[in-house]
Amino acid sequence: MCKLLIRLIAAVGTSLFASLTLAQSSVAGLSEYAPISLTQYLQVVRENNAIIGNKRLSKETAAAIKNSLSNYQFKPSVSYTKGTFYQQVPYTPYTDPTSNTYGLNVFLEGWGKRSARSEFGDAEILRSDADYQATEADVQTVATLGYVDALRNRLLFNSYASAAKKISALPPSAKTKDSAQFLTYYENTSAKDLQFTSLGLLNFSGGALNKLPLPMGKLDVAPEEFNPDQLITQALNNRADVLVMQSALNSAEKNIGVTKANRNWDVQPYVSYTTTPQYESGGYTNAPQNGFSAGITIPIPVNNYLQNADIVQTANQKLGLEMQLRDLKEKVRVQVMQALLQYDSAKSILAQANDAFSGASKSSTSDVAGVMNLRDKESALIDAQTNHVKALINVWRQSGNYTAPKI
Repeated sequence: MCKLLIRLIAAVGTSLFASLTLAQSSVAGLSEYAPISLTQYLQVVRENNAIIGNKRLSKETAAAIKNSLSNYQFKPSVSYTKGTFYQQVPYTPYTDPTSNTYGLNVFLEGWGKRSARSEFGDAEILRSDADYQATEADVQTVATLGYVDALRNRLLFNSYASAAKKISALPPSAKTKDSAQFLTYYENTSAKDLQFTSLGLLNFSGGALNKLPLPMGKLDVAPEEFNPDQLITQALNNRADVLVMQSALNSAEKNIGVTKANRNWDVQPYVSYTTTPQYESGGYTNAPQNGFSAGITIPIPVNNYLQNADIVQTANQKLGLEMQLRDLKEKVRVQVMQALLQYDSAKSILAQANDAFSGASKSSTSDVAGVMNLRDKESALIDAQTNHVKALINVWRQSGNYTAPKI
């Protein structure tokens, strides 16, 4: 009954994938794929991913805004006045002199405003850069995990293909036929899984890859030992989300400075020049006259002394970020410890899988049972290596290490 079920599964699997050209080509040698290393793939993601690109543009925007904020607010205005024209004259005959007055008014912002804005602009540049670094790290981490999944499927495909080749070299029998059908089915299944995960890698490449990326390498990354206290300290100093929160807190502090500086008094000095042409009045001829006048206007910001809502608002924004940073640091400690627990478990499973595979490798593979046992242990080892690499990446990321694993 078991053999009949295996044959049925193999027959259904073979017919299911026969019409899938890409899966067939994968089984034939992965000819529809383009090999790419993890380093090359992450470089493609870094240069072409839209999410990362938008954050890069935000950095440029922050730099441009900073240049605008650091400019001194100098607002001159000019005026021209003709007259005065009287509707009624004081006596007759009376000649209206119709003077011409030219004025210049200059708005000068209060002390400390420009420097406060400039410091806020610098803080925003740092915040934008931290946000960019965090986004790049997040996207590349997800892309790396996807690459690891695709590599796992390729290694499983190779494992099934290698076992099928060994079975085909054995003397024909009912066992070899059943095993060959079983391996053919899962060889096609793993090819389809590889196609699926490789397609997922295209989601991060921004259309820069014309063929399915074929992952390269092995997953036999050596286990590592970690010091929890050192990891927590490293995480608090280097984790991207901590740096983003700290830069946001710094920006909020500078924003308080801008709010306070905006309460400083502005001044508006002005100067005017008046020309009066020659005119006659009361039997006298008045010669042309020219005159200057100057003054200053100081708007008194009375409302600034009647309310402090703007300062309360910006101060509360900073206080809220301080509370978030406090909780984030506690969360970082918890996440590092949890990642280490997961990693210790993954290391133990990897050690057991290595021992089982080593034992199977020493056994004879001259019969069906030996070949199938070795393949089963190899599959378990590939899964253990995959989980170990993912757990290691998680430890690195939780502790603020954003390097790529060497696979």
